[in-house]
Amino acid sequence: MKNYYAILGVAPDASLEEIKKAYRELVRRFHPDMGESADIERFLEVQEAFEVLSSKEKREAYDRRRQEVEQHRRQRWEGHVHEILSDFEFLRQRLFSHPISENIFSSRPRVPSNLAVEVVLTPEEARSRGHLTLDVPVFYPCPYCAGSGVDFPFHCIHCGGSGKLQRTFPVSIRIPEIQGSQQSFKLNMETFGISGELTIHFKISYY
Repeated sequence: MKNYYAILGVAPDASLEEIKKAYRELVRRFHPDMGESADIERFLEVQEAFEVLSSKEKREAYDRRRQEVEQHRRQRWEGHVHEILSDFEFLRQRLFSHPISENIFSSRPRVPSNLAVEVVLTPEEARSRGHLTLDVPVFYPCPYCAGSGVDFPFHCIHCGGSGKLQRTFPVSIRIPEIQGSQQSFKLNMETFGISGELTIHFKISYY
């Protein structure tokens, strides 16, 4: 779903006057007759966003739809968390019958070392300082073999003998203030109950 507020570079609670002002500035910048700054694709996007946000009825319907999408995304995230917790509960129970893996449960899920992701933003998205969701790969002890990698007398078929499994964990972050056209930030995953650090390279694309 397109973020019309980000396209116009305004906050979700922007007034109609603020929306009109942003629209006029962007039209002057991207209009097909503006030479080097002309961008017909961006121009049409701006027109589309303004058509919705400048109408009281269309904006209300759009905001309701955005709330529904956000709620669905939140439920999906909660489902991921529930699934992970269920796996760890299974692991907790398995530990009592797996003496060689008594310390496995104490190890927290972690991101791969030196994990980095690049996020490309438009200037308007960068200025909006909105939120975005990143799907981060996370490793955690295999609950089927209690992290041992062995389901005696064979290797664990679920983790291939590695003792760990991988799951994608959705992380919601707010776009930070970016100086220049690109900047890197370190995100401590402890905030999400995960060990390790994620490097995020933000890049602003003007084309």
